[in-house]
Amino acid sequence: MDIVTILSLVISTLVFVYAIFRDNTSDTEELKERVSVLETNMAVQGTLIERVSDEVNVHKNTLKALADQMHELDIKLERVLTILEK
Repeated sequence: MDIVTILSLVISTLVFVYAIFRDNTSDTEELKERVSVLETNMAVQGTLIERVSDEVNVHKNTLKALADQMHELDIKLERVLTILEK
């Protein structure tokens, strides 16, 4: 075997052993922090969705009230036009 081949095998073996036995706590801490940020964002988004949903319901009620008022005005206009035609 060539010295380059032996050297590459030794280096790859050392890297493999390092990958297995290295300290993963920093990775774990980073992942925990990212998960907590995501959970916080989800809670905030849930609150925002509820608030928007409540506002949509208020707007629906307002639109319904406006539609009812327009209908009442239409009926009154028809009555006035009927009176004016006579």
